[in-house]
Amino acid sequence: MLMTDKPHVEQTEAIGEELRIALESSKVKDDDITLTSYGYDGGPAPYSKPAFVVLPTTGDEVRDILMIANRYKMPVGTIAAGVNVASLVVPPDGGILMDLRNMNKILEINTDSGYAVIEPGCNFDKLTGALRKVGFRFQMPTAPGGSTPLGNHLLKPSGSLANRHLDSILDLEVVQPDGSIIKTGSSHFEGAGSSLRYGPFPDLTGLYCCSYGTLGIVTKAAVKIYPINECSKVVLAGFDTFADAVDFIKDAIANNIPEHCIIWNWSLYQAFNLSDSENTVVEFPESFKSNPFDAPEGFPYSMVTLFLSGYEESVDANIKVSEKVAKKHNGRQLSDAEARALLPVGMKGWDKLYADYRPQVPIALYGLGRNMVWIVHNEPKDIKELEKWAVEELDKEGIRPVCYYAHPFDFGRSIFFRLFAFAEASDLELRHKIGAKFSEMYDTAMKKYNALPYRYNVGDFVRGTGGYYELLKKIKLAVDPNNILNPSINLFDDELFEGEKQ
Repeated sequence: MLMTDKPHVEQTEAIGEELRIALESSKVKDDDITLTSYGYDGGPAPYSKPAFVVLPTTGDEVRDILMIANRYKMPVGTIAAGVNVASLVVPPDGGILMDLRNMNKILEINTDSGYAVIEPGCNFDKLTGALRKVGFRFQMPTAPGGSTPLGNHLLKPSGSLANRHLDSILDLEVVQPDGSIIKTGSSHFEGAGSSLRYGPFPDLTGLYCCSYGTLGIVTKAAVKIYPINECSKVVLAGFDTFADAVDFIKDAIANNIPEHCIIWNWSLYQAFNLSDSENTVVEFPESFKSNPFDAPEGFPYSMVTLFLSGYEESVDANIKVSEKVAKKHNGRQLSDAEARALLPVGMKGWDKLYADYRPQVPIALYGLGRNMVWIVHNEPKDIKELEKWAVEELDKEGIRPVCYYAHPFDFGRSIFFRLFAFAEASDLELRHKIGAKFSEMYDTAMKKYNALPYRYNVGDFVRGTGGYYELLKKIKLAVDPNNILNPSINLFDDELFEGEKQ
């Protein structure tokens, strides 16, 4: 039987019996309504129906499920809290989808060493609320509060502390298909806690980050947490060009001014102002349908949000310094009154996300229709050229509005660029057009603009050079020789895999 083949009916029935013995029957679902509801993940991948949905509540149950699946060579996918939009948790056809939402505990909050140990189903709202009670916070993206920190952080976070602290995860507990349980980082040493990711041995935590569930199932993780400082403020600075905004954030970060900053394209930061608490369905303003390079009168082409945090005296001093740096790069820092007059709803949202540490998603991004997303990294010198080209490419196709944001990772060593194109959910022709255009743009971005993919794009893995993929395949063969872990995303080619196994 090939690893992508479905088990025979008799085998499926036997697997179901074993799952119900290992777990309570209520944790094993195989009715059509449940199976159908798990067939999509919000991404562009086609519908896929699992044979079982299982909802474990302990790491031991995860181990039992994997051991049963491994024995029958039945593929297993996983999902935790929230919704994935990248087609990375579409269930394997005829396989098992493991839903970890009920593994949602906060196991430890260590304010001395600065970490929290959580299960995969713990969501942003739950962890944020618990940390606030003890005066702490952690890295948050612009994501719904019901999403999972662990799912986000394992996929390379782009959140509120990524300017300075790219890696959010300290160590992991991982279950392998053979039932073995691995602890990475300092928690491997009994009684040592989870304060250190790196030790005298190789970083196995990094092996499971960005592996998309293909090398093991993470059942708990230690994530970094940070004290809530005395004073927190959001400041806006406007620029007529994206290039000036890039130079500004590089300078500001190099001089330790903001804790976090993002460059917002004019149509995206204006979209924030369309959101309100009573209306989630909005219409495109006419300005959104205009030339994307022409910002409306009174609105900068690029707006930078700077989050400042520390003692009040240091924050006030940094506000003055950032004003000086904005002028240096042909921009202008807005006063707090100007910012709230220009973008009242946007400022409320940024206050909640940065100053109050509460997860936020602009409602207008959903009210405007289905958004398609294209994400890459570039070095700062390349991102300026890529921005012009990417916006022009979509505009030439008549795809509007074109919205994007960008922000630096790791003190500006790399710039994250996320571009949105919108289409009505019912407009299949336009959606296919955008999808095809994005695929074409990825290829050009890698070859011409030295871009790197932010995350794995299903079915289009860029293997590069230097033997990386060959080593990764050997690791996969060692830990998952039957290729049961998330084969649906096609990270590992079946024919290559079979050839290596033989």
